[in-house]
Amino acid sequence: NLKFSDVPTGIDGIRAIPTAGLAQILAFFALVELAWMPASKYDGDYGVGYFGTDVKDPEEKARKLNVELNNGRAAMMGIMLNP
Repeated sequence: NLKFSDVPTGIDGIRAIPTAGLAQILAFFALVELAWMPASKYDGDYGVGYFGTDVKDPEEKARKLNVELNNGRAAMMGIMLNP
């Protein structure tokens, strides 16, 4: 039984996840990427709208997509740099 307190922080945490758990995570990612929300464009626009509403103004849409991409990058850096 793996407890949350047994998992180290940062990138070392991935070594504590059992192989079957990693396989489940990767299978879910593959399902989302390939079947559910295939990215035909690489700008982050999956065509599902912004909280259920479509943004009509191209400048506002570009700004919101850039904010989302930058937040994702910041989250990845935060996870990698967590001691």
